[in-house]
Amino acid sequence: MANGRDIRTFSILGADGSGKTALVEAFLRLADAKRANPEGSTSRLDAEPEEKKRNFTLSLHPETFEEGGRTFNAIDCPGFAAFLAEVEWALQVTDGALLTVSAVDGAHNRAERAYDLLAESGRPAFGVVGRLDHEQADFEKTLADIESSLKVKPIPLHLPIGIGPGLKGIVDLLTMKAHLADKAFGKWVEAEVPAGLEAAAEAARTALVEAAAENDDGLLGKYLEGGTLTEPEILTGLAAGASSQKFLVLACAAPKPGVGVREVLELVARLFPAPSARSVKGKDLHGTEVERLGDAAAPFCAQVFKTTIDHFAGRIDYARVFSGTLRPDATLMNPRTRTEERVAHFYRTDGAQTAEVKEAGPGDIVVLMKLKDAHTGDTLCDRDAPVALPEFRAPNRPVAFAVHTKGADDKAAAALHKLIEEDPSLELARHPETGEMLLRGMGQAHIEVTIERAKRKHGVEIALTPPTPAYLETITTTAKAQGKFKRQTGGHGQYGDCHVELEPRARGEGFEFEDAIVGGVIPRQFIPSVEKGIRGALGAGPLAGYPVVDFRAKLVFGSYHDVDSSDNAFQVAGSMAFKKAVLEARPILLEPIMKLEVRVPEDYVGAVMGDLNSRRAKVQGMEPTARGVLVRALCPHAEAMTYDADLRSLTQGAGWFTMDPSHFDPVPPPIAQKIIEKRRAEGKVKGIEE
Repeated sequence: MANGRDIRTFSILGADGSGKTALVEAFLRLADAKRANPEGSTSRLDAEPEEKKRNFTLSLHPETFEEGGRTFNAIDCPGFAAFLAEVEWALQVTDGALLTVSAVDGAHNRAERAYDLLAESGRPAFGVVGRLDHEQADFEKTLADIESSLKVKPIPLHLPIGIGPGLKGIVDLLTMKAHLADKAFGKWVEAEVPAGLEAAAEAARTALVEAAAENDDGLLGKYLEGGTLTEPEILTGLAAGASSQKFLVLACAAPKPGVGVREVLELVARLFPAPSARSVKGKDLHGTEVERLGDAAAPFCAQVFKTTIDHFAGRIDYARVFSGTLRPDATLMNPRTRTEERVAHFYRTDGAQTAEVKEAGPGDIVVLMKLKDAHTGDTLCDRDAPVALPEFRAPNRPVAFAVHTKGADDKAAAALHKLIEEDPSLELARHPETGEMLLRGMGQAHIEVTIERAKRKHGVEIALTPPTPAYLETITTTAKAQGKFKRQTGGHGQYGDCHVELEPRARGEGFEFEDAIVGGVIPRQFIPSVEKGIRGALGAGPLAGYPVVDFRAKLVFGSYHDVDSSDNAFQVAGSMAFKKAVLEARPILLEPIMKLEVRVPEDYVGAVMGDLNSRRAKVQGMEPTARGVLVRALCPHAEAMTYDADLRSLTQGAGWFTMDPSHFDPVPPPIAQKIIEKRRAEGKVKGIEE
């Protein structure tokens, strides 16, 4: 109970197409038929043009509604793999989660990843088998698929009466009563279990009661002694199981006709904890750990989990209240910036609209307008009792594209930075070696959607190309050369003479300069000039114009002129000596190697391994995971740039990966020759005289 209200705050996640948004729409129709599309379309929630174009959710959509005297806050989460970072954020700010599974498509593909995130979060959860009214629906097959794909035992709480177009209602295994769908949406008529389902219902109820008893020692003792568990006792055991993810309780629902929708909300109310039962921990401004209880009278504490920047409305932030009470004209602190934010008004979500509210307490989701500098993951708290909650985990961004604009670089950069404020799972940075501006994200679709939003919201046209691999050059043997710079200009001339010896170093050790001059053949003040000249020439190697790395340059001999020698002359001499010697040191091309960790269901391992071999990847090992196989491999960056799209195609969207830089390896000679020829044709290789 929060502020005198019975409230539940939960996430809805699952694979795209599993019926998440349709279920939220059904909740809205149940709460108020005027608020949602009567046909159950997703037009109210998936309101962005990019979502309408693809017909699935691309970002978090919070929704608040009342039903049966209770308040529900539901966050509809993306199901597409490239947008799953937002699912983690939603799980952090909610108290439970529904995992939707399609009775048509089963639990394969992206359902595994969604369940992994759910299991990692530790949030109480139950599943909802949806689309039972579809002509291709198969309830029994879906149960088997959940067990084989998610590696968790499904425990049905409902059984469908009929299937596909013949769906008539559900059997509630708690009460052992049939709920037959009425003509009115979300209404049902209670009846006896149909004769043809009695045996199946009895067996399913027995499994349900046993699962509930196993999660509570007291209930288990009572059950083993032959006692009958009451409905509240069964729910207590199921709630414990939902929290520990020892099994997955399953409800049944068909959102369009409204079958099972009210029952799902009842389970949310009965299986998920109230906000008052949850506490959060953070740190005060001195780094001391602080705990906030879900109490309306406690100091205020909320966390921003979504930010949008509207061309007309400005910054819009969505925050979950964990403790305290928010009222109009409040002044809050952002511990990250140590600044204050004034909240004159705040709102709740109403489909694609907002409605102003006068008070918000634990469990509430509020919409805050025009905050000065709040980012996703920031805490907003009482300025007299500051606390910073843990920020959201930074995601691995395995996919990058180079961004190009037509003479509007500043405008494009500003637009992308605004979009990154909305979605911190993106990153924009200039590559230190290639100089390209790279946009990194969770997947190709993630980046493409971002570019579409940049055009729609900010009027910026941005083109994407695969990034240029950051090749390097190095030497493989020792070599020695003289660099002598001598020039007469009528007055003082220029004279610098040095002998430099190059020798290779181990990979990754970089460049080292060694002064081996004896006898003062080069004055001490000019020795740093030789090093400076060599360093200045490292940026463009002799093969393809890439930086030269991992070698030692030893200055072993030279000469000077009392009048004509200068800092500049010895810089030029050092550069000349290096450029001559590097040609004799058998230079080779190095390519960046990426560390891949690929997670795939067992059925796709063979295809993935074959694809990795075709990319010149070296598989380092495989190990079983809870729901598939983890493949570790080292792959050249040039071959991994299209891996996101190709892996999705190979695994029907079920595989996902992380990618991080590992090291550099020599490029195979045939490939190196093609790179060198292309660079020279582009005029990227300079001669020694340059």
